[in-house]
Amino acid sequence: MRFYLIFTIIFMFMLAVSLAQARRQVGVAHHASLVLFVIGLGMSLLLASSRAMPESWSFGLAQVLWWVAYSSFGLVSYLFLFQVCLLVAELAARLFARRFVPFFVSPRALGLAFVLTGLVAAYGTYELDNVRVLSRQIVSAKVPAPVRVVAISDLHLGAMSTPARMDALVALIRAQNPDLLLLVGDVVNDHPDALKPLAAKFAQVRPRLGAYGVFGNHERYEGDAKSAQVFEWAGARLLHNESVSLPEAGVQLLGVVDPGRAPDLPGVIAEEIRSLEPQLDPKLFRVLMNHRPFAWREAAQPLGIELMLSGHTHRGQVFPFYLVVSTTHEFMGGFFEENGQVLGVSAGAGFWGPPLRVLAPPDILVVDILPTPAS
Repeated sequence: MRFYLIFTIIFMFMLAVSLAQARRQVGVAHHASLVLFVIGLGMSLLLASSRAMPESWSFGLAQVLWWVAYSSFGLVSYLFLFQVCLLVAELAARLFARRFVPFFVSPRALGLAFVLTGLVAAYGTYELDNVRVLSRQIVSAKVPAPVRVVAISDLHLGAMSTPARMDALVALIRAQNPDLLLLVGDVVNDHPDALKPLAAKFAQVRPRLGAYGVFGNHERYEGDAKSAQVFEWAGARLLHNESVSLPEAGVQLLGVVDPGRAPDLPGVIAEEIRSLEPQLDPKLFRVLMNHRPFAWREAAQPLGIELMLSGHTHRGQVFPFYLVVSTTHEFMGGFFEENGQVLGVSAGAGFWGPPLRVLAPPDILVVDILPTPAS
């Protein structure tokens, strides 16, 4: 809950700055500004209360409140960004080109901020609905025949998920004709008890070698038992720091559970990966599901694990938040190879918070593990 209170304070700060700028630009009366600020306070409290709302309340009501709250957050975030840019430009004009100052304190400047916010929101909605397929081939003598792995992460199923988006995503996954479907964490975001209709759509994929998954941090926040039920509805077997061997395919699957909240997340995850060492079968091609792209070099590579699949970063989801996330995550998205071992990081197929993607398109990962060609 503390995180959402911080989230609310940030929202209020951005709204206050945006309103203060708007008042300068159009001369809004003090009482009108106060009314707008009170409305904004209500919106910010709605953000915090979205998490405090008992899940026994109507799911339909939760859907309305969550969409209103988080859509507002996204719009205010970009309005704040453009208002700050205009303020910086105004300060620069006061120093170097004073003839342009009147523009920055005029209704035209506010209009520009609104237009830019609207354009970014429209683009962010478009990008959100266009899921990319990131593909990679890996050749290995350990597999007797090609194995196609489709990995998805960060669906964040909950009050803001829609059946239409899930239908489109399932159709995209089925079009890849996967042999293995892997759910690499943060499948669940909120209201897990209401997610059966959405989660069950993924059970329609029916990959030849099955579907498997691991918990991300959001599953841990929602509770292990309720989250596990969602994976069951999706037709996926959960791996809790364990392995599954598929000798007929020449593949061994490994999965570690995200720690959720821990003081040393990279260190804890590295220890979880190392704990799998007694289970490793060097005769099989090993695929590790690890929600956060941590400990690849420190733990997965030394164990000889050929492929690690992760998500979590959302690639920042909305620019320029990418710049913030990249300070704590070296691997933001895509495929990386070192010493013949591969790390695949998905930007996620869904979204968290504002229903937008800006310069961080959603994706699924497709990895074809191919046998060594006969000489």
